[in-house]
Amino acid sequence: MALAAEKQAVEKQTEALYAPLLETNPAHPNGWPIRIIVSSQTEARHNRTLWAPTHLISIRATGSKLLSMIDLPAERHLELLFGDVMDPDEPDAARAEAIERAFAFVDQLPQDAHLLIHCLRGIGRSTALTLGILARYMDPEEAAAALHGLRPEAKPNRYVTGLCDNVLGLKGKLAKQALRFPAKVWKPAKS
Repeated sequence: MALAAEKQAVEKQTEALYAPLLETNPAHPNGWPIRIIVSSQTEARHNRTLWAPTHLISIRATGSKLLSMIDLPAERHLELLFGDVMDPDEPDAARAEAIERAFAFVDQLPQDAHLLIHCLRGIGRSTALTLGILARYMDPEEAAAALHGLRPEAKPNRYVTGLCDNVLGLKGKLAKQALRFPAKVWKPAKS
């Protein structure tokens, strides 16, 4: 009986951590209501039991390793290899294909998915990709406000944000929102 109560308490805590950003999401193929956490690799490792993600996107530089990461089947863990660089000519720069792979992965999430996105520090690449994911379902300014709520210390990698902007056809609207980070307090954009 105590074990069942403990399990219920953990499930309740997990649901609170993954409070949906959209209650219903008719734009997502499976209605996924965007339950997401953005973090660093270290935070992901240390909180893996508490956060208990059902799906994971790991972003790491080529040649680096994931240390003691969350153990999920391959179909639930997307690993993207690109560095935190701004120059598209760098060999380790992100490519549009990585963004498209991430978007395709998100399209496959079931309605009850708890997605964790991390990069090494949880500041640049993971927040840029998260901003792009959010912008698929809401206005770029709303997506930026939601990202700030998820990760106030965010400083989205501008190159990765630009790739997301291009893939989504937002004509610079998302890239413009990335310029508003980091922000201690989020304020609506001036018209």
